[in-house]
Amino acid sequence: MTGPADEWQALCDTFSRFRRHIDQARTVNINAHSLRAEARNVAQQYFRQTRPVLQDIGLDQQLEMLNASFQNILELSHRNNAAASYKKNLKLIRKLVPTVTSRIEMNQDLVKTDPNPTDENERVIGTLEGLVPSAALSYRQAIKDLTDDTRVSFRGPAVELREALRETLDHLAPDDAVTRSDGYTQEKGRSGPTMKQKVRFILKARGQGKSSSVVPEQATTTIDEIVGTLARSVYDRSSVATHVASERRTVIQIRRYVVAILHDILEL
Repeated sequence: MTGPADEWQALCDTFSRFRRHIDQARTVNINAHSLRAEARNVAQQYFRQTRPVLQDIGLDQQLEMLNASFQNILELSHRNNAAASYKKNLKLIRKLVPTVTSRIEMNQDLVKTDPNPTDENERVIGTLEGLVPSAALSYRQAIKDLTDDTRVSFRGPAVELREALRETLDHLAPDDAVTRSDGYTQEKGRSGPTMKQKVRFILKARGQGKSSSVVPEQATTTIDEIVGTLARSVYDRSSVATHVASERRTVIQIRRYVVAILHDILEL
């Protein structure tokens, strides 16, 4: 199995060719066997090759939408159906491409897995204990929860990890210091600096350029998005085991993001 970036790019290439062929069709319905076969092929490529390698990088919300659209395309391909129906689903997929692509690229840059995660966690906890003890407790609790096979939800450790990061950022970049800094602009709908702005403030104070802060800034936004999605998620009780496994994988990904950001701002 190849990596997420390669599989996603291969799917995007196949998808783009298929979308172009559908756009070139001049019939109301897609009747041609060749086009319907191409529709089946792109959907099968997604389900058999691409989706499996995207499931562990915090893309649950995007995958749900991709699943639905590619399933619709697969169903449409089995009989003559309106070109407009294909185009509706292709449009939805196309809108998701930039988000998925950027998330994969950020994942590749951020996720540098330690050969011994236990040692990595102990380094993080030890550093936080001397800096922000409450953040160390949140991080330690999240790691403990991740190893608990009896849990039926992993939303709690997701919040603990976000809080560990937030408290660390609050300590290193107090609100009043960030708001007084050159170039600060309060984001719409916010009453104070965001975690992303605090990361930028910390790295700038250490003499690092704006380009150095782009990935960790994006990671803080991604963590907020993922935790928010977990908090809002509902699921069918008949598939609890599958859902819990997915939540756990997602929280493991959040941990990796948090560790990568802490490496940048604390120079671990």
